[in-house]
Amino acid sequence: MNMTLSSGPHVSVLMTIFNAAPYLRESIDSLFAQTFSDWELIAIENGSTDQSLSILRKYSDPRVRTFLFQKNIGRTPALRYAFSQARGEYVAVLDADDISHPPRLERQSSFLDKHPEVALVGSWVKYIDEKSSVIAKWKPPVDPVALRDSLGWTNPMVHSSVMYRRLRALEAGGYPEHVIYSQDFGLIIELARRSSLAIIDDFLCDMRVVSTSMTRDKKYSSVFGGEALAHFEHAAQTLPLSSKARRLNRRVRSISRIEHGIGTMRTGSIPEGVKSVLRGVFSDPTVLWANGTVYRFAQRHFPRLACILRGKVIQGFVEYV
Repeated sequence: MNMTLSSGPHVSVLMTIFNAAPYLRESIDSLFAQTFSDWELIAIENGSTDQSLSILRKYSDPRVRTFLFQKNIGRTPALRYAFSQARGEYVAVLDADDISHPPRLERQSSFLDKHPEVALVGSWVKYIDEKSSVIAKWKPPVDPVALRDSLGWTNPMVHSSVMYRRLRALEAGGYPEHVIYSQDFGLIIELARRSSLAIIDDFLCDMRVVSTSMTRDKKYSSVFGGEALAHFEHAAQTLPLSSKARRLNRRVRSISRIEHGIGTMRTGSIPEGVKSVLRGVFSDPTVLWANGTVYRFAQRHFPRLACILRGKVIQGFVEYV
């Protein structure tokens, strides 16, 4: 499928770049390998100190629109700026170390063309390591009800796999500016409140798992837990979740509280962290034996409490929450 650019592209692809030199060329080249050519790339060079900018400058195709920041402004501000520059009817996302399979843009834009009720479409995803070897696969549910339900306890959409309607996202407020890490989940929940979501049951994206990922840095665990808790509470309040989804939602909110508390204690705020951990445990004591990480933490730091709650004897402790 070969379409020429007119007044504006059909699809705008957002990419924020920070020290992505080892993988950036492969990521951008995956766009040039697409079977669909009516796209633009909004490339935000977010204060890199490696060779990312030099790699970007090698692309002379007018579809590659580069915006430079001398200092890193943060992931969310960079995404919000990229979104503000998008001209396409549809917006796709591709992180600077991920890869889009050749039919991705054609398959997703065609799907949205045919399904006006759908605001966002994702796909199945392969996880790859730093050497591009497949290490896992992610297959979120295709059934629309199951997909919506899954928002109650997880983010089923890998950001680099999604394409959404720009005007619908604009109406939803775009990426929430107060979120540091999980801004994509915030937007997805807002779109799910207003419209349908969909998944194409094919692997259209490779997501790279690297050792320098923010998600692997323990110093951010308080942020991750706090943001996850806020998102899952919002999902419970605004989405028509099934009874099963609501049970899972309560469980993941408890785990998020505990993770937030553990991260808070690591920053030195011990009383606040302990309070968050206890609130998480008491709101759903079963996390102590259903979640290995939580139980190991409880055994190490609160062995007597873990023993009592594991036996489901929680009366008398609620006053400490």
